[in-house]
Amino acid sequence: MDSALRYIHNDSDLSTNSSFSPDEERRSKVQDVVPQALLDQYLSMTDPSRAQTVDTEIAKHCAYSLPGVALTLGRQNWHCLRETYETLASDMQWKVRRTLAFSIHELAVILGDQLTAADLVPIFNGFLKDLDEVRIGVLKHLHDFLKLLHIDKRREYLYQLQEFLVTDNSRNWRFRAELAEQLILLLELYSPRDVYDYLRPIALNLCADKVSSVRWISYKLVSEMVKKLHMATPPTFGVDLINELVENFGRCPKWSGRQAFVFVCQTVIEDDCLPMDQFAVHLMPHLLTLANDRVPNVRVLLAKTLRQTLLEKEYFLTSAGCHQEAVEQTIVALQMDRDSDVKYFASIHPASTKISDDAMSTASSTY
Repeated sequence: MDSALRYIHNDSDLSTNSSFSPDEERRSKVQDVVPQALLDQYLSMTDPSRAQTVDTEIAKHCAYSLPGVALTLGRQNWHCLRETYETLASDMQWKVRRTLAFSIHELAVILGDQLTAADLVPIFNGFLKDLDEVRIGVLKHLHDFLKLLHIDKRREYLYQLQEFLVTDNSRNWRFRAELAEQLILLLELYSPRDVYDYLRPIALNLCADKVSSVRWISYKLVSEMVKKLHMATPPTFGVDLINELVENFGRCPKWSGRQAFVFVCQTVIEDDCLPMDQFAVHLMPHLLTLANDRVPNVRVLLAKTLRQTLLEKEYFLTSAGCHQEAVEQTIVALQMDRDSDVKYFASIHPASTKISDDAMSTASSTY
């Protein structure tokens, strides 16, 4: 194992020439890390006849073990495994391809950036167009794989992220939830311009998903996006995103869209995605107008957000400006609301209930 680990850190250039004569091909699979007979036995697991005579799942077992074999042999012996890996990646059984898809990011760490770009990226691209059962493997570790690529190669995948919104089964909401989780991680890998141009449309789409669990993760995604874009210089993209949130959700004809706007504002406040003085300028005026919303569920969530989240921020506890006065006037109006639930949440002490529990219950029970 010490030997294998030393090989992994060896950055020497390796030939990727695959046009061998039969003798050269046999020699190409010779190494001195493990007994050659053991490696030959492992490589023979992809032989179709073995599936008929030994075990129908033998190719899947071979795929499962491949990263461990690659780690043991070291990247300088990858030529021994390359052909076997390509054979498994095109196996007729989707379970074999799925196994490889779930571990391709680990193999990329073992092989390094040069071999990954040459041998793994084409297979990764094939998995992206495969069945959902295979695609979920690369999606769950999308950030782990893309961060290992050169920035130019990584940018090529920006154009393909939109394709993850399309699934074989539209009811496969967990696929979209995983996409939202991965996009949160991917924010650090791309520039503000790329985030605004490519990730923003996907995030806003997910915020309007039919399934509340997907929307809930997407609110976190959008709030983190607001944070990244606001911190950029100049913060133009951040302001544009906020204006789009106001237009598409804060003024949405559907009450669920307006409720989504309150959720996003709540998350922005809780996670300190904007300085409170900037929040007071860009988002709060539009948030407070929802005190007159015709749907009680929107006003209930607004009351919770103001009482349990906004008023816990020091900016609104210590300042005595027009922003604090506007919040206090809104809360007084909500305390006199015709709906008993709105009155209750506008009147209670901020510490009397957990906001995360209330928000999740509202998300699941109201729409």
